[in-house]
Amino acid sequence: MTQKHKDFWKCVSCKSKIPKKDNTNTPIRSDTGNVTQRRGGGISTPESSPASTHEEDTATSNETLLIEMRLFRKEMQETRARIEVFNETINKLNLRMDICEDRMEKLIARVEKIENRVDTDTTTQSNTTLSESIEQLKAELNERDQDLLLNDLQISCIPEQNNENVTHVVMNVAAKLGVQLADQDIVSAIRIGSLSKPDESDKKNRRPRLMVVRLARRVLRDQLLQAARVRRGATTEGMDLPGPPRKFYINERLTLKNRQLFQKAREMGIRNNWRYIWTAAGKIFVRQRQGKDEPRFRLRTESDLIRVFGSEAIGS
Repeated sequence: MTQKHKDFWKCVSCKSKIPKKDNTNTPIRSDTGNVTQRRGGGISTPESSPASTHEEDTATSNETLLIEMRLFRKEMQETRARIEVFNETINKLNLRMDICEDRMEKLIARVEKIENRVDTDTTTQSNTTLSESIEQLKAELNERDQDLLLNDLQISCIPEQNNENVTHVVMNVAAKLGVQLADQDIVSAIRIGSLSKPDESDKKNRRPRLMVVRLARRVLRDQLLQAARVRRGATTEGMDLPGPPRKFYINERLTLKNRQLFQKAREMGIRNNWRYIWTAAGKIFVRQRQGKDEPRFRLRTESDLIRVFGSEAIGS
C-alpha cells in the first residue's frame, strides 16, 4: 500500500461506526473501475486499488529505465565511435608530425651543409684571391727590380786572377767582340759569388765567378749583347788571361727570381723539346719551333710554366 492508502485506510468496524450522511451531492460514478461493491463496507478508493497502481508504476518505471538505458547505450556507442575517430585523427596527426620533423631535420642538415660549403667556398675563394693578389704584387715588384737592371749584363767563364782590374778585363772582352768601350762608359764592374777556398787542390777545374757590369747607356749594353750573339763561340785567346783559351758568354743580368724561372724554363724546354728559350730586355720568352706563325710565350711566374708546358710536364 502506498502512504496515501495507509493514511485513509480504516477497518470495517470503524467505518461502520461512522454516522451516515446525505449523499445527494455525490456525483454518479460512470465506471465502477471493475471494483466489486458489497454492502457492509469494502475498501473503496476513487481510483484503482493499491496493488494495481503499484504494478503500473513499477512497469512504467521499468519501461522508462529501459528506454533510458537504451538511449545511454546508444550515446555510449556514438561516443565510442567518436573517440575512435578522434584517436585515428590523432594518430594521423602524430604520423604527419613525425614526417614533418624528419623533413625539418633533413632540411636543417641540408642548410647546414650548404652553409658549410658556402663558408668553405668563400674562404677558399678569398684565399685564392688573396694568393693571386700576392703573386701579382710579387710579379710587379720583380718587374720593377728588373727595370733597374736594364743597363746591366753579366759575363761568365772569364778566368779569374789575383789583383785583377775587372774594368780592364771588361774592356778587353768588348774589344774582342768588336765594341769599343771607354772608362766613362762603365759605371761599375765587379765579380759576384763566394770566393773559393785557397787550399782547394783542383784549382784548374775551378769555375770562375761571374762578372757583373753596369754600363752608362743601354745602347752600349744592347751592342755588346748583339755582338756576343753574332760572335758566338768567342774565346779568351789573345786577351792576356791565364790558362788555356776558354769560351765566354755574355747575357742580360736578371733578378734572382727571373734567373730561377729562366733555369726552370730551360729544363722544361729541354725535356719537352722546346728549341727556343731566351731573354729580351729582362723578359723571358719561349717558343717550341721556328717559324713566323709559331706563337711565343712570355713567362712571368712559375704558374706560367704550367700554362705553357702543361701540368703533366711539370709533374714529370
